[in-house]
Order: sequence, then structure tokens, then C-alpha cells
Amino acid sequence: MKNTNCAPISKYLFFFLFLWQLNVFAQDSLRVMSYNLMLFPDGTSFSRVPYLRYIVDAYKPDIFAVCEVETENASDTILQHVLQPVNPAYRAAAFEWSHSNPNGTLQQMLYYNSDKLELTGQTYLTTNVRDINHYTLILKTTEMATDTVFLDVYVMHLKASGGQTNEQKRLNMVNVLTADLANIPPDHHVLVVGDFNLYRSSEPAYTELTDTTNAVVLKDPVNRPGYWHNNSAFADLHTQSPNTNKGGNYVGGGLDDRFDFILVSSEMMQPSQNLYYATGSYAAFGNNGNCFNDDINDTACSGRYSQTLRDNLWNMSDHIPVVATFYTAQHFAVPAYAMTRFSVFPNPSSDYITLGKNARGHLFRITDVAGKIVKTYKNYKGEKWYIGDLKAGLYYVVPDSPYMESVPFVKE
Repeated sequence: MKNTNCAPISKYLFFFLFLWQLNVFAQDSLRVMSYNLMLFPDGTSFSRVPYLRYIVDAYKPDIFAVCEVETENASDTILQHVLQPVNPAYRAAAFEWSHSNPNGTLQQMLYYNSDKLELTGQTYLTTNVRDINHYTLILKTTEMATDTVFLDVYVMHLKASGGQTNEQKRLNMVNVLTADLANIPPDHHVLVVGDFNLYRSSEPAYTELTDTTNAVVLKDPVNRPGYWHNNSAFADLHTQSPNTNKGGNYVGGGLDDRFDFILVSSEMMQPSQNLYYATGSYAAFGNNGNCFNDDINDTACSGRYSQTLRDNLWNMSDHIPVVATFYTAQHFAVPAYAMTRFSVFPNPSSDYITLGKNARGHLFRITDVAGKIVKTYKNYKGEKWYIGDLKAGLYYVVPDSPYMESVPFVKE
């Protein structure tokens, strides 16, 4: 005898599992950007504030780590005239003059989105060249009182230039860092970011950074070892230099070096962690991968990143930033007024989805439950998005704005 109740039961069971998955896999994001600002605010005869503001606004990092800030006034300028016009919630760590070199004029700094993060401590490590700055933050989530997520961020600028002498100086600096990692509590996550000035993965400094016997094992999210310098096989990872011959304090030559990095503690590569790397999110921001030894704003270098963004990067610095996104299953306690909600319909769907009006004009990614990006769309006027080629299961529509909530949907 046919059981006429099977279909309704299956439908209810499906939606029960759907709701359970939403609870298990709900993701809030944390965006990180590391950028060498080139002798900021000097180094040019013109103000670079508008260029930097555009770049920051294009990505809206929650953690903004920078190298080559010349003075405390320069740091204040970044906070007040670059960051806070984008988001008033940005805050700055305390500015520190170099303790390693009292005459040094190139300092590191950290800025953060205070809606999502709280700075609980900062210190520095002295080296033979310049300080390594160490910041401890916690995620401001609704669960923080009972399950605090700690994040330690080291910002460093290793010795520049090639040759064995400079390689040894870079290694000496890294040895100071890796020794300090033994002081990190076991429940803390770690990021090491900055301008590393490395030419290849076999360089001793990189080997030491990624040594699996270190107290905290660091991973390079892209995991692409090799000879990065002047090698077209790594064109998409190159961060220096975005111009060929701009003059002044800009280092010319075009994009041909991978100097800038975001390294993560090994456990952050696992989605089971309370803070973990979003697969595929690491990028040389603005590099379309087709500008080897060229100006980043050459019209032949078109692609994912717009001409306007690349023009701003060309003017701003002799580096471009690196970025990465991290997910947490916890929920940021962002003020309700700051969050924009949008709808996805139909949901579930087998072929197309459309986003609600609040989502218009933004860039979105579709990710699977592990955080892997499977599609990217620009939502101009509420277009239909084709999802018929995705496997059945749960996905997320992830906005480019930290003040828009990610929305789950089911592909039937």
C-alpha cells in the first residue's frame, strides 16, 4: 500500500536538517588587509589620502595592518581621514617609535573595527633592524563571555634587498619572532603579516617561519612554494611594484615580487575551529594575475579588479596589499542599526536565485559550508543568478560589506 505521508514527512525532515545546518554552519566574517604604505605620508609631492581611502573602502578590512608609517601624526591621519570616513568604528593601536633603531622612521601599525574586535594588549620585539609589533585582540561576539576567541597579530617589516647579508638579517629577525611564539597561549590564534621582502620559499627566513617544529606552526594559505621573484608562474601573487617607472620614492619595474604576506597558525586552516581561514580568499588585492612586469593599471590588465581600483593602487604605493577572510561560527555583537539584511528567493531553488533590493550595487560571493568560494557576482539591479551548475546542498551568499549579513540558501 502506498504511503501518502512520505512526501510531507520528507519535506519536513529536509527543512529540519536545513535549520540544523544553519545553526551549525552560520558564519560571520573577519577581513584582514596588510599593506606597505611607502613612507606615509611623505614620499610624494601630493596627498595620497584619497587613494588610500578608496582602497580601504573597496575592501573594508576589519584588521588593517600597515608598514612604513613615518610619524604619530601620520598614524592619526590614517585613522581620522582614511579609515573613520569609511567606518566610524575604526580604532588604532598605540603608535610606537622604533625601539630597535631609535633613528628609524618606518614604523608598523594596526587598526581594527571596534564593532568586531577589542584590543586587549600590545607589545613589541626588538631585532637587529626594526621592531616586530605584537597585538592581542578578542572577537566581540555574543558568545565572548563564555567562549572567548583570541587573536594575536604580529606585524613585521623584514630587511629589504637581496644577497646573503640581507638574507641573514631577515633570518635573525624571524628567529626573534619564532622564539616569542613559545609565549602564545595554546587557545590563541595567530596571524603574522607584513612586508617580508622574500624572494623565494627556500630562503632561510621563510623556512624558519614555516618550520613545523615551531611552538606555533605557521601556514602560508596559498601553499605555492617556489622562486617568486621575476617569475610569471606567480604573477597573481606579486605585490611589488605596481608601477614600472613612476619616479620619486616609488620602486619601479612592474609587478614581479611577492614581498607581502599573511601567514596563519595551522589550526586556522581547519573549518572546525572557532576562527578559520576562508578557502580561496587570500589575494594580492587588485592584481588580476595578468600584469607581470607591468603597471597594475595598464588597460591590458583588466579582470576581476576594476580600472578605478587599479588606478588608485598605482598612485598609492610601490606595493599593493594582501587580503584574506576568516570565518567564525560565533556571532559578532555588531549594533543592530549597522546590519543590513537582504533576502534570497526562491529559497530553496534549483536553477536561479535573486537578491532583494537591499543587496543592489554590491559584490557577492557564493560559498559552500566550508567557506570555499564557488561563484562571484556583482548585483547591479536585482539580476537573476544562475546556480543550476552547483551540487545540491547548503550555500551562503556572502556580501562585500561587513554590515550586511550573509544569507544561507539551499540548492535543490
